[in-house]
Order: sequence, then C-alpha cells, then structure tokens
Amino acid sequence: MNVMYPSLMADLIGIDALPHRSVQFAAAHGFAGVDLRLTRYLGLVENYGADRSLLHMNARGGRAGYGSMLTRTLAAADDEWGHMIGQLPRIASLAQHLGFTRAGVVVLPFDDRLDFAANYKRHLDRLKQIGPVLADHGIRVGLEYVSPKTRRADATFTFVHDLKGILELIDESNQANVGLMLDSFHWHAAGESVDDVLTLSPEQVVVVHVNDAPDGVAVDQLDIRNRCLPGETGVIDLDGFLGALLGMGYEGPVTAEPTNPRWPATDEDEAAKLTGDAVRACLERVGVVLPERS
Repeated sequence: MNVMYPSLMADLIGIDALPHRSVQFAAAHGFAGVDLRLTRYLGLVENYGADRSLLHMNARGGRAGYGSMLTRTLAAADDEWGHMIGQLPRIASLAQHLGFTRAGVVVLPFDDRLDFAANYKRHLDRLKQIGPVLADHGIRVGLEYVSPKTRRADATFTFVHDLKGILELIDESNQANVGLMLDSFHWHAAGESVDDVLTLSPEQVVVVHVNDAPDGVAVDQLDIRNRCLPGETGVIDLDGFLGALLGMGYEGPVTAEPTNPRWPATDEDEAAKLTGDAVRACLERVGVVLPERS
C-alpha cells in the first residue's frame, strides 16, 4: 500500500470541532489521518487523557497526520512567541504520546517593521529555538512559504515567498528536523514546476497541502482567501504535483486547505464529505492505493 494518505484539518473547511469530533468526521468521510490544533486544545486533551485520546483515535482507524504545535507564523509577536516557547516541551510531549511526528508553521512573505536581513535573522533564531525541542520528541516541522503577490503587494518589506527561498532558510537554520510544508496553491502561484518537486528528497517534505485555484483569475491576482477543493477546477496541475511527490517517495499526510467563503454556509458533514472525496480522488488518480472506507 502507498503511504501518502488523506488527512483532515477540520477548521480548514470551516468545521469548529473538538479533537474527538475531528476524529469522528475523519472516520466517517474517508480520511486516514487527523490533524489537530494541539496549541488550542492542549488542556482539553490533557484533561481528557492522552491515553484515552489515543485509544479513541485508533479505535476509529485514524492515525496522526500533523499537529499545530507552534504559533501560526514564525513572525508572531514576541509575547505570543515567548508564551508558546514556554509551553512547547509540554505540547511536544503530548504530541509524541499521540503519535504526531510532524508539525507545520507559516513563513509570512512580508513584514511591516523588519527589513529582509533583520527578519531573516529573527526566523533563523526562532528555528534554532524550536528545532531542538521538537527533535527531542521525534517531531519534524515543515515551513510553508506564501507565494501569491496579493499577500505582499502593500508590504513595507517583502520576505521569503518561494521554494528556492524557503529551502535556503531551512538550510541556513542547520536544524535536521526542519523541512517543508509544501502547498499546491503556493507552488502554482510561484510558477514552480513538477521538476522543482522532483528535486526534493522525501526527508525534506514534512507536510503536504492540496487545493485548486479558481477559474478565470490571473496568477498575479490569486488570493489565499479564495481557494477551491483539490481537483475542483483543474487550474492547478495536481496530477503533476502529487505524481511528483509520489515518484520522489513522499510518505505522509495530504491535507486539503481550500480556504473559501463557502464553508460557513456548508453543513459540517457535507464539508467533510466533499473534502474527503476530493482528496481521495486526486490521490487515486495518480496511483495511490487507499484503504476501503469503513
């Protein structure tokens, strides 16, 4: 059996679900993995019991996808960052107990206060803070670059926003457990190719996000707030993207991030079903063998 598998991060499709409900949505709609906001639900999961939570997940045929264990971005305000750093050993320990070996965090493509050099130093310093703590618990962290021009159009200072730049940042961090959170939308918006994906090694790719771009929108006008379900429009070459990941040996979760205004008005079960069907169809189309639905 291939080892790329569909995983569900419920809030990416408008589902505000507690961890046990995320597991239920995943089991009901064809996801083999579950992604959890461990920073948000740390106390709740601890109070429920890590062993009990793990049993609940395993009983429904789920496995750990990736966990949100850090601030949303590496450019978080100093007080938010400091609070997270103080909790990180506790979060990482819980994540390890639940079977999570992957985390993800966003690298914003701009800053309104720090120029490129100062921002670069801040990112390196922070990666050197989190890398060893996560490594102590067997966890890798993927960095996601954000490529659409609309996201940095009015910025005072621009920052890393493509695959080349993020790989340089990862390399300079000198942290063996820091790699990529690779998103098809950003790959597409940056004008990158299947060949770019094929240059990567399996060890470099920690997490994969898939989605599609709307029809009739120029690449320079793509907006992260308006993404489609994977395979919905065919604008993004997901066959090429996923096929390259499969070919280069990526093993791990594939999570849909179709950020879109549609989700608040969509029934939660319907949202999970639509997303599960879309991700499974994309994976099956490139030859990934998925388990039968329970």
